[in-house]
Amino acid sequence: MRISVLIPVYNGKLFIAEAVDSVLAQECRDWELVISDNGSTDGTRDYLRSLSDPRIRVYEQPVNLGIMGNLNFLLAQAHAPIAKIMGHDDLLLTGALETITRFMEERPDCAVSRCWALGDELRYSKGGALEWEGLLPSRLEPAASVLAFATFGNLVGNICRAACRPRMVLQAGGFDKKFPSAGDYEAWQRVAGIFGIWLQNEELVFERIHELQDSNLRTERNEIDTQVNSILEILAREVDPSLLHVLRRHWTIHVFSHRCSRFARQVFTGRFSLAASVWRNLPLGVSAFSSIAAYPLVKLKLARANATTNYLLDHILKNNKNLPVSISQA
Repeated sequence: MRISVLIPVYNGKLFIAEAVDSVLAQECRDWELVISDNGSTDGTRDYLRSLSDPRIRVYEQPVNLGIMGNLNFLLAQAHAPIAKIMGHDDLLLTGALETITRFMEERPDCAVSRCWALGDELRYSKGGALEWEGLLPSRLEPAASVLAFATFGNLVGNICRAACRPRMVLQAGGFDKKFPSAGDYEAWQRVAGIFGIWLQNEELVFERIHELQDSNLRTERNEIDTQVNSILEILAREVDPSLLHVLRRHWTIHVFSHRCSRFARQVFTGRFSLAASVWRNLPLGVSAFSSIAAYPLVKLKLARANATTNYLLDHILKNNKNLPVSISQA
């Protein structure tokens, strides 16, 4: 068996059948599909119990493990040396499994890789929302990876973009349940800080965006803010101390200022206590005032807003100096 496809699911009745069908439709046949239901109450289990393909294993958790606990459970159940993670609402595109498997097999030291979702080629190209990340080389060494996660946030993005070697991820500590909403960000930066990361710049999955996504709901409740603040504190301890003054400004502009619109919306709807929590425990001594003051730089797309990004990207490439620094997808 070449690859394990891992799907954590909770109340996914609307989409889980499409996700499973996208696996069954793959030309690559040497796979297993492992699904862990995290206590669904919407009829998801009835559908899962109807699956009869011998390559599919379904586990029903007696208690909800949380998404991070469920991911750890799935990693431990994988029989193949390589795993492709999917959300229960996402899809594999045609030929994706063979392409991902071959990519990982050709890189036996790869602990985690990130592919693109449908539409990402445009987003990562010049003028796209993620154009700066599109300038990263396909392979980042550990030191460069840490700075890249500090600069760009969760390089992997949605879990449907991730492939990994379960043994290596669990060796690095797996997913930390102390970060119930941002645990993938924390885990991938930690894994990449040990083993590095590969960026597979090919559109291989479809990421479904919808209002019922847990990350959207937790963002609106400001729950992710606290976890991201803690992750940035971790990263601040790992990077070159001489870069902290640049990171402080960078996070003010590109992380915290983005919370302004949500803060304003919560104030205008009278949720004052919730709104105040947006600015609680910001790392590196960043203030709410400086974050709000930086908002126009981003909103008006002023060129000077990218000065810190350009500076940090240069240091990422220098940290990657043991490898060719040719830019992929520039």
